[in-house]
Amino acid sequence: MNRLWPALLPELRRFPTADQDEALRVARRTDLDFFELLGMAAGLLVVTALTRYALADASMSTRFVASLVNFAVALPLLAVALGPFHIRRLRRGLRDQLRSKGLR
Repeated sequence: MNRLWPALLPELRRFPTADQDEALRVARRTDLDFFELLGMAAGLLVVTALTRYALADASMSTRFVASLVNFAVALPLLAVALGPFHIRRLRRGLRDQLRSKGLR
């Protein structure tokens, strides 16, 4: 398991080490709630607006390079904009599992 998950998901530490991978797998199947969907849509719109570009009569190679640069800029922006909502969903899924097992 990735060493970063326990730092990002404190609820994961409450599971026995042998069960953490399965708990995370189950948490990933948790549905997004309305707030998460709304936030992800807003984040996607913001990143789309920030990464728009216009090229006046550029050659095909210039457009291709601009697209690659745009992609390289958009990926970290998407991670920053959408990542917190993914983490929130995982934490909620882990809390639900803890509650169903009576650990909370």
